[in-house]
This record gives sequence, C-alpha cells and structure tokens, in this order.
Amino acid sequence: MNLNAIIFRRFYSHFVVFSMVGMFLGASRAFAGDSAALLYQSVTNGTWVTPRSIYAQTWTFTNNGTTTWTPTASGYTLNLIGLDSLGLIQTFTNNGWLTISSIIGSGKDVAPGKTATFSIDFIAPEAAGSYTDSFQLNGTNFFGPVVTIQVNVPDTGNTNVYDRCRAVSFANNYVQYFCPDGYFWYEGCCYLTTNADSFIGVPVDVSGEDDGIGDDCAHFVSYCIGKGPYVRGGGIPVPTYDPPTYGDPAAPTIVQNDLLDSGYAVQVSSLSQMEPGDVVGWYWGTGDTNIGDIDHVTLYMGNNMFTCHAASALDVDADYFNGTSYVWHLIHILDYPTLWTSRSGSSMTFMWTTNWSGYALYTNKSLTGTWGKISTKPTVIGITNSLKVTLPGASAVFYRLEMP
Repeated sequence: MNLNAIIFRRFYSHFVVFSMVGMFLGASRAFAGDSAALLYQSVTNGTWVTPRSIYAQTWTFTNNGTTTWTPTASGYTLNLIGLDSLGLIQTFTNNGWLTISSIIGSGKDVAPGKTATFSIDFIAPEAAGSYTDSFQLNGTNFFGPVVTIQVNVPDTGNTNVYDRCRAVSFANNYVQYFCPDGYFWYEGCCYLTTNADSFIGVPVDVSGEDDGIGDDCAHFVSYCIGKGPYVRGGGIPVPTYDPPTYGDPAAPTIVQNDLLDSGYAVQVSSLSQMEPGDVVGWYWGTGDTNIGDIDHVTLYMGNNMFTCHAASALDVDADYFNGTSYVWHLIHILDYPTLWTSRSGSSMTFMWTTNWSGYALYTNKSLTGTWGKISTKPTVIGITNSLKVTLPGASAVFYRLEMP
C-alpha cells in the first residue's frame, strides 16, 4: 500500500463515522418546517411473499409541515436507512447519485397539507425468514416517521437456486464501499485497504479520478453474484483466481468462463429477457462483439439500470458509461438448472449440467401428490448429467429436477 492509499483510507474512515452519526441524529436537526405523517402503505408489514417474486411498496405521506416538498432526486426523497435486505430496486434512473431512495411519484411540488407518494420495487429472498428494510424522508435533513417494509418468506425447501435478492442487496449495500474481503483492484493488481472487521466502513473514491477509479468491476460483480467471504451474494460458485482477494478480477473471464462456459448463464439479445441480478459486459466502442475484449462488467438492477465499481455507479442507464458508443453482452443467469430431453422410441434421455450440485430427476403420475426420486444415477459426460429412462405405456407421467 502506498502513502496515498493510507491517507485515503484514514480520511474516509472519519468521514463514515461522521456520516453515520448524521444519519441517526438527522431527524432531530431537521428544519422545524419539515414534518410528515404516514397516511398509507400498500404492503402491510407481516405480508407473506414467495421466493423470487418482485413486488412494489408504496408509501403515502401527508405534508403537515410548513415547507413545500420539491420532487426529483435533489429534492425531497424517501431514503433507505441502514442496509438493504430485500433486493431494493429504485424506480428512477439515478445518474450521478449514490443515495438509495425514492422520489415523489407525481413529479410535482407538494405543498403543506397535500400528500406525496413514494414507490420502490423489491425482490423476495430465497431463504425463509422475516426481512425488513427501513426508510425516512429527507429534504435537507431526515425528518418524519421511520417507516418499514417487513415481509415473511415461507420455507420452500432447499432450492439451491440463484438468489437475486442477495445479489441486488449486495450491490446496494456496497456500491460506495470496498468489498468485504478488504481488497480493491487498481491497474491490474489488488491491495489491502482495510481489515475484515471494518470492511463496510471505507468508501471507494467515486470521483472518477486518482486512485479510486481503479478496475474493481469484476471483483465487485463476483461478490454480487457469488459466495464471497463475510457476505454471501447470489450464490454462484465464482472461482477465486488470486487469493486472498475473492472471485474473478477480469471482466472477460467472469462473463465467459465463470458464467457462460460453466452453464450458469446464457447470453440473450434484449433487456426484456433480463432480470435483476443478471450481468452485463461492456466494450467501449463499436463493432467488436468478442466477449474476450470487453472492458467492463456491471450488475443489472432491473428497470433498465446498472450498478458497478469503479468509479462507483448506482442504478445508472446504459448511456452513463460511455455515451452511445458501446457494445454490450447481456448475460442472463439461470435460476435453476435447465432440463434438456431427447426421445428415441420408448426411451427418453434427460440432461442437465453437473455444476448444479445436488439436483436429481424426480417423477410423478400427476402434478399433485408426492414426487419420487429416480434411483438410477446419471452418466456424466463432460459437464453434463445424462439419464435415460423407459417411458410407461399409455399412462401419463411427469418429470422434473428437484433437490433431495
């Protein structure tokens, strides 16, 4: 670590402490004219939601103060307090802002006595449990009641699928910060910037200048989609190429080798085929469609927005990165293994890739009732499991991949 990096770390460590104190004291320092009362929220706390479902929460407040609330990201917003655990997806393009928030839905000023509505989209986690995100209004400072969205996710068994909520939550929580392993990639090498006990306490430089800009994009995406130490992302087993820093430091290989060639993802042609938690590789220029030449990699956040290191960008549109001159590669991560079939006479061969560990073929004579595991072990051919079964005569039968 050079001296500049040490100074950089110490300066921002003090900055974070100050900012966190401001976060909790902001409500008491708000202007006397700023006041609000919660009138309505669309998703009642305690609501049950199914894993991977995307839903919207809307809060309506009454402006019972004396100041007029102005719209847009630079006006009065509803801001996340603390960490995101629910895969928060902003509903507006956030170019130039790193605050996780919602803007006034009407886009108009809200005078005293009037109401304002704020909306945010969320993704339900895979793991069963109770999850809560908290928010508070902010003009010049925080004010009004702290509101929450609290949902329950039922136990649906060991699904071993890609957790888009955790991928998006990691991006939201760490877009301004060094990844939890305490390393940051810069000009092809990494250096330790903080220890594991304070990994969320040191922001990255977001100015786009000097040491902070770096080339930490693939390291960040590795954490978003992967199983990194200290904080788990989406759950894809991204290999670690240069320990002790986690994951893949190179944009081309995380897209080609770790996702496409390993069978965890497919390349698609339109953003309409993408989901929050997918990955986009970028080439700065036109005409070169070789994935091996991409310059940058980002996490897709939904609503046509992207988040990345570095310099850090949260929920920005495509043109934010390099105007209109780019080639992108849209990488859709599979939520669970794809089952391929090939029939020959009375036999059916089922195939799925070996990287989805633990999955087995199950069968049932109806879509209800208990599914039975086929005891025959599949034949491994390269990275593919292949299992041939004899089909019954005229009776109906169904097959699916399932965790034991």
